[in-house]
Amino acid sequence: MIDATRISKIVSRVGDLPAMPESVSEVLRITGNPSASMTEVSAVVQSDPGMTAKILRVSNSSYYGMKQHVGTLKLALIILGVREVRNIVLGVSVFDAMRDGVDPQTLQSIWMSGLRTAGLVKRLGREMAVAMQGEEFIAGLLSNIGKLALYREFGHKYTPMHLACERNWSALLAAENTLAGCTHADIAAALALRWNLPRSLADALWFQYPNPEHLLSNAADPELAALLRIAKLALMDDFSSKAPLACLADTEAWAALGKVVNPIPEGRRRELMEMSVAEVEELPVLPS
Repeated sequence: MIDATRISKIVSRVGDLPAMPESVSEVLRITGNPSASMTEVSAVVQSDPGMTAKILRVSNSSYYGMKQHVGTLKLALIILGVREVRNIVLGVSVFDAMRDGVDPQTLQSIWMSGLRTAGLVKRLGREMAVAMQGEEFIAGLLSNIGKLALYREFGHKYTPMHLACERNWSALLAAENTLAGCTHADIAAALALRWNLPRSLADALWFQYPNPEHLLSNAADPELAALLRIAKLALMDDFSSKAPLACLADTEAWAALGKVVNPIPEGRRRELMEMSVAEVEELPVLPS
């Protein structure tokens, strides 16, 4: 059973988003307006060369799957649109804000895990023609922020446990429950709500693993939550084994994706998932 009190304490100790540059807050404020112009957004972002570099680095990474190189912020805004650039800023900035107090090796491991998840979620969304504007990428990227919070809370007690269970989601969640009375998914969702991130994102983070008590139909965006869950499970599955694959066995998630423009037929799922996971895992390391 989830210990709501312990979640509240952990989240309270993380607090509001720390060390968020003024430029990031201003970008999020401006882009929160549906009528925000590219000129307004560009002016704010360009005032922060570091943020501009991160937007271009992420959008040009193999994980993002852009079909052409984006060399300038103006081009990124034209190709991706204001909302998608906003999501990149949000995802990278939230992750950066959580890095204090986490050793570099653990930070890089969690960053790459989130990046691979983000890349796979984006590939699946594109394959199924799910209409999103970067929400799928940010959901994957931030799916592990609860792990950063647990590391900051429990220090080196968390690292060996995480490493031992990294490819066994049920064992990891059980170990986290024993240690903290909650899981990294619970904490990620609670942090997203505290930081006033979109409810659809918070729900996707909470529903990122199968749980009979958490029905996907209750998520603000069941398709986003289902995409994230399938990606998370697939990256922990062993496709070389004859054992059942968790990403294929999650009938609830596949049912949630049954009404998308281009649903994946059951007979194609294994081949597509195996190929997509292999592609993502072979991509180069991107520094956090």
